[in-house]
Amino acid sequence: MRHFIRTLSLATATFLSLAACSHFHHSNTTVYDVTPAGSTGSTVARLAGDYGCTAQQVAANWQNARLELARSGTPMCSVLGRYGDPISVSKNNIANMQLVSMLHREPNGRYYNATFVYYEDNKVNRELNRPVGKWLVDRVTTTR
Repeated sequence: MRHFIRTLSLATATFLSLAACSHFHHSNTTVYDVTPAGSTGSTVARLAGDYGCTAQQVAANWQNARLELARSGTPMCSVLGRYGDPISVSKNNIANMQLVSMLHREPNGRYYNATFVYYEDNKVNRELNRPVGKWLVDRVTTTR
């Protein structure tokens, strides 16, 4: 639990630093409902549909890269499903970008937190050479 709290604190501090450095003007946070265990349809399948990924991609991620930590810049469709269904999903709309964070919990008590970023196609992001118009991994962290 101590590692989880430390990881969560680090993720929060990183996000706040990112917000301060980028001179954000506004923030809009949305928390998605997560489908309870045993209900119809998985959360990952719904999220895959929302972000343009196929069920085949999600299944392949689970089979070929299960629990493998994704590197920064990896496309979202190559990561969804690696950690199973999330227990929490939140989305933040911030000036010039969007962030989606998914928290996963394994039966052994290990937590995975995957954060994805989408840079809008605008002058600022192009001048900063950000990869615009794609959902990419910002970072994935895990507890021990």
